[in-house]
Order: sequence, then C-alpha cells, then structure tokens
Amino acid sequence: MIAKITTRSDFSGIVNYANNVIEKSARVIGSNGVLLIDNHTISDSFQSQLRIPDADGKLHNLSKPVKHISIAFSPEDIHRFPDNEEGDRFMSRIAEEWMKEMEINPETTQYIIARHFDKAHPHCHLVFNRISNDGSVISDSHERRRNESACRKIKQRYGLTFGNIKQQKINPERLRKYEAEKLRIRQLADDCISSSKDWETFGRLLEQNGITISFCIDEKSGRIRGLAYAYNDFRISGSKLGQHGKYTYGNLSKLFGKIEENRAIIPQREYLREKKIIYIPIIRYIEKLTHSSLNVSGGAQSANREYEVGNHRRSWERIDDRIEEETISYKFKM
Repeated sequence: MIAKITTRSDFSGIVNYANNVIEKSARVIGSNGVLLIDNHTISDSFQSQLRIPDADGKLHNLSKPVKHISIAFSPEDIHRFPDNEEGDRFMSRIAEEWMKEMEINPETTQYIIARHFDKAHPHCHLVFNRISNDGSVISDSHERRRNESACRKIKQRYGLTFGNIKQQKINPERLRKYEAEKLRIRQLADDCISSSKDWETFGRLLEQNGITISFCIDEKSGRIRGLAYAYNDFRISGSKLGQHGKYTYGNLSKLFGKIEENRAIIPQREYLREKKIIYIPIIRYIEKLTHSSLNVSGGAQSANREYEVGNHRRSWERIDDRIEEETISYKFKM
C-alpha cells in the first residue's frame, strides 16, 4: 500500500479525474457531505463549503484547499479487493482508516473515494476538503511523515503486502527515460561497488558495463569536487543518484580511500570541460597519477570533498549541484 498526497487549488479538475467513468471505469465507493448526482454537483458541494466560517466567525481563504490522495495496493493483494461490493467496502474502509490515522475525522470532513480499474493493481483516489464542516482548517503539517506511519500501521493491521524497496523490484518499463537511466546506473554501480576494493577496479568494472565514471575537478585549484556517471550520452552527479549520497566521492572514498589530487594532470585538452569543471575518467586519472606515484590514503581518515568547507576560511560549494544531469535529448518534465 502506497498513499501519494498532492495539494490542489481547484476541485473540478480533480473530481473529473477521480470520477472519470469513461477512461478510468471509476465508481464512487465512499463519500461524505457531497451531492453525488454528477461531477458538477460534487465539485459545487466542495466549493460551497469554502465559504463556511469557523467558530470565531473567521473565513479561511486557502489558496490550495484540495487534497488528493492516490492509494495503491500491491498486485499481490488483488484477491483482497474483488470487483464487487465486498471489495469496494474493504477499499473504502482502508481509505477512511487512512484519514483517521492522519487525524482527519471522516464524519466531519467532505470527501469522495473513487475506485479505478484502468491498471493491473488495485487502487483508488481520495479527494477531501481541507475546510471541515465546522469551518476549521484541517492541518497538513508533517503529512509526509504521518503518511508513512499511517500506511505502515494499516498494512500491519490487515496483513497487506509490504513493498520491496530493492531496485530489482522496480519495473523499468514504467519509468520515464530520465528515471530509467538513473535506475540503470544505480543497479550497475551497486554491483560494481560490492565487487571492488579500490577506485581502479570500480572504474574498470563500470566501463565494462558501458558506464564512464569521472572525477569532477576544479580547473583552477585541481581539487576533486565530486563524481559524474555517464551512460548512453546521459550524465549525472553521484549525489543525484539517490540512496543518501551512497554514490558520491566522499562516501566512496570511505571504501576505496582518497585519491591524491595532482594539479599537473588537468591541463590536457582531451578532457571534457564545462563551467570551469574538468571531467576526467577515473581510469585515465589513475593512469596519469601512477606515472608520478599513486598515493591513496585510508578511507576512514579521508575527508569528504563534496561537503568540505575549505581551509583558510574559504568555502567550497558542492560540485554535484552544478553538474548538468541531462543532455538535450533527455528533457522531460518530472
């Protein structure tokens, strides 16, 4: 079970989506405080409640009074939600219990629950009004944390399937190309990290899988400021691959040691240069460094250059925030 929360300013659009009978085979399986004649009357019911003052006579003019929650269940639980009244009641009950876990009273809140049948996994859409029946505002503070807790409790309560967060369980075919490339790089990087004992091995294993990993070096100072992963003309920084910085230079230095910074390596024009940053493939850097004498210090004692505040009161920004993570052919709205 996963609940995705979005906040909107207009009821009509999301009501039309949630109760889209033609494209989504939708049907309303739960509601409170709305007139269910059609989508217009549902939207008007929501909209009219925005003009109700609270106990102190105050009228709350919220810019985004609409909450939309997409609640999806694992395909492994499809037998728990048959296409009949029993399945509808169970799904509606879970949506209402989600509201209660979020400290939202279903009895004093306008909402609709619409079940969809356009995908293989069971799912429904909950739309509710942030202005309750007494005119007060339903708080959405810390909703992300509370949502995680609510979903966990409900799954435990009803024995629903807990999602497997391992990357192998993700279906790449359903990802946008940008996310699919990130997933591909993460998967290969994970395999190579577990099979590597140093930077050179790590870089060569990635190259064997079609990924070029480069040190991002400040052209002026020669400092290693981060890592960039390139695959199929797509380049992204280590910090933007996710997993809490697992693929950054700083964290990988704890495993493979810190590479000696040699200013003499970077003048060659063969390397890619962008915005005063030079991208030198790890293998090439180590080969050049080896000619002068390779010096790799212990990882446990190494400093994280990506997060370093330089000595002599000079601050160094994170290079990862400056790496262009998409080429022109990969411009997608996320």
